[in-house]
Amino acid sequence: MSWPSPSLTALLSMPLTTAFPLLVTGGVVARATWLRVRLAPLRRVSSGWSPELPRPVAELDITSGEEFALVAVDGAVVSGHVRRAARGHARGSGLQVLDLVPANLPVERALDLARHTDLRRHRTDPLVAGRGAGFAVLATRELLTRANVRPGTLDPGALGAVTVRLRQYAERAGLAVVPCPATPRRPACRGRRAWLRGLGVPVPRTVARSAAGWLAVLAAVWAGAWGGSPWGWAALAAYCAAPYLVFAGTPLKPRDLHRAALLRPLLAPWNWWQTLTDEPTPWERRRARREQAARDRYREEYRRGVERFLEPRRPDCPWCGSRSLTVQVTSGDVLQAKPGRFTLERCGDCRHVFQNPRLTPEGMEFYYRDVYDGLGAETAERALAAQRPFHAARAALVAAHATPRTWLDVGTGLGHFGRVARTVLPDTAFDGLDVGSGVRKGARRGWLRHGYRGRFADLAEDLAGRYDVISMHHYLEHTPDPLAELDVAAKTLRPGGHLLVEMPDPDSRLGRRLGRFWLPWMQPQHLHLVPIGNLVQALELRGFRIVARQRRAAHQRYDLTLAAVVALTAFAPPPDRPWAPGPPTARDRLRRAVALAAAGPLLAAARLADRVLVPLVPGASNAYRVLARKAEG
Repeated sequence: MSWPSPSLTALLSMPLTTAFPLLVTGGVVARATWLRVRLAPLRRVSSGWSPELPRPVAELDITSGEEFALVAVDGAVVSGHVRRAARGHARGSGLQVLDLVPANLPVERALDLARHTDLRRHRTDPLVAGRGAGFAVLATRELLTRANVRPGTLDPGALGAVTVRLRQYAERAGLAVVPCPATPRRPACRGRRAWLRGLGVPVPRTVARSAAGWLAVLAAVWAGAWGGSPWGWAALAAYCAAPYLVFAGTPLKPRDLHRAALLRPLLAPWNWWQTLTDEPTPWERRRARREQAARDRYREEYRRGVERFLEPRRPDCPWCGSRSLTVQVTSGDVLQAKPGRFTLERCGDCRHVFQNPRLTPEGMEFYYRDVYDGLGAETAERALAAQRPFHAARAALVAAHATPRTWLDVGTGLGHFGRVARTVLPDTAFDGLDVGSGVRKGARRGWLRHGYRGRFADLAEDLAGRYDVISMHHYLEHTPDPLAELDVAAKTLRPGGHLLVEMPDPDSRLGRRLGRFWLPWMQPQHLHLVPIGNLVQALELRGFRIVARQRRAAHQRYDLTLAAVVALTAFAPPPDRPWAPGPPTARDRLRRAVALAAAGPLLAAARLADRVLVPLVPGASNAYRVLARKAEG
C-alpha cells in the first residue's frame, strides 16, 4: 500500500477518506510541536545531593526569618536542599515568585502546564496570568504579606487562586523544574478541576477541546479504514506518540509517560470523567456557597421586577437639546444576560447616542454587580489584561508629545493601564481613580502609586494641580453626564497639561451593520457614545487645544469575534450563572451545548475576518482617541 504525498496539490486531489486522516495526523503533530515549543524555556533547578529526608511542607518552620516562604498543595513534599536551591535560583534570577514544577509531573497535569502557560510571556508580560504546576510556589515574604497570603498548604483550588494572585503582585515571576515527587500515591486528575478553576481556566472548555481532538482521531481511524488509507492508523499513532514529542528534550520526565502515551485513547475519557466528577475541594465548596448566596439575592430582586431600574424616557438630546431622536439599537444585557431591555437613541442633529430611558443609580449598581468585581472579577481581570497592547499605544501617544512627571488615570479599575504604561514612561508616576474597590487593590499590587476611590467630581478639589496628564480610557461612556466630567478634568489638570480621552466610535460602519451584536454599544453599561466631532468641540470650548486624533490607530480588532460571542451568549447564556432569573432547565443546557459546539468554527472564522477583512473596510474603526492640551493661562 502506497502512502500518498502530503503536498497541497496531492491533498486537494485525495478522496475525503484519505485527506481527512492526513489532516488529523498533521494537526496532532502540529499541536504537540506547539506545546513542545511552549515548554522550551523551562529550566531545571540543580539542587545537588543531600542525605536530608524530604519533609511535608505542612511541617516546615513557616515562622523562620528566611526571605522566601513556600505555599504548596496539601501533601506536597519538599526537601531542604531543594528549598535552598530554589531560593538561590529565585535570588539569582531576581524573581519574587518561583513556581516549583516537579520533574515527574504526571502527563495530564504536565500537558495542562503546556496548554495554559506561555513561559516566554510569563517573564516579560506585566499582565500575563499567573500559572504553574499546582505543586508549590516560592515567594518573598514581603510579597506574601502584601498579597495577604500565608505560607503553608492549601487545597488545589485555593493554590490555583493564590498562584494567580501572587503573579499579579510580583514584578518578576518564573517557573523552574525541581527534583521533587509530585504528590505521590495521588491519581493524576485528583484535584485537577479545582486547580484549573482556581487559575480561572474554564474546565468544560478544556475537557471539550480534549474530547474534540480525541473524536477527530477516532473519526480519522474510521475514515481510513473505510477508504483503505493507512493515514487513519497514522493519526492514532501520532495521538499516542504526542506526549513523547511534547516532553522529549525538556526537563520534565512524567512518571506515567509510557502508560499515558500507549494507552492514551483509553485513558483520555477516563481522565475527563475523573476531572468532572472529582469530589469538591473546600475551596470549591466555599465558592459554591458564595454563588448560592448571590443566586438567592438576585432572585429576590427579580421578584420585585427590573423595570424599576429605569428612569422615565427623556424627549430631548442631553448633548444639544434637540428633540429629533431615533432608535439606534435595542438589546438585552450583553455581558451577563441579566433580565431587562435597553434602548440607545441617536440625535438627528448632533448624532450623539445615549441610553433612553437611562438606568437609575440603583440600576447601575445592579447591572454592574459581579461584572468587574465579586463573582465576575476573574473574567474581568482576563479581559482587562488582554488590553496590554492598547494600554501601551495610549501611553506612546502621550510620550510623543510630552514627558509627564505625574499621570492620573480616571476610571482605572485595577490599574492595568498604569502597570503597562510605566514600561513606556518609566519616569512617570501613575495614580488611579475609580468608584470601585479595585483601585486600592491596584495600589497594593504596586501597579499604581496612589489609588483614589470615589467619584471624580468629589475628589477633584483635592487633586487639582497635581497632574501633568489625566486620561479617561473608555470611561466617559459609563458616566451619567460626560460634559460635567470634562468640566472637572479641565479644572483639575495643570495649566499646559494634557487630557487623553478614548471612547467607542458611534459612527463605526460595522457598528451600524452589526446592530445589537456590536459589543461597544454594550448595554446597559454604556450611557453615552459621543461622536468625535462633538468631543473635540466640547474640549475646545473648555480651553483645550487638540494635539492629536486617532481613529484607525485606536481600532481594536475584535468587532466580528465579539459579535459572535454576544450572539452566542444571547442565544444560550451559561445556565448555571448565579444571576440567572430561574433554575436551569434541560432546554437551557441543550441550547448551551449547541452554542459551545458552534463556538469553535464560528469564532475561528470571526477572528480571521477581524484580522484580514475588517481592516479593508473604510471607516471601520470601533474607537477613537483624542489628546488635548490645556491652555497655559
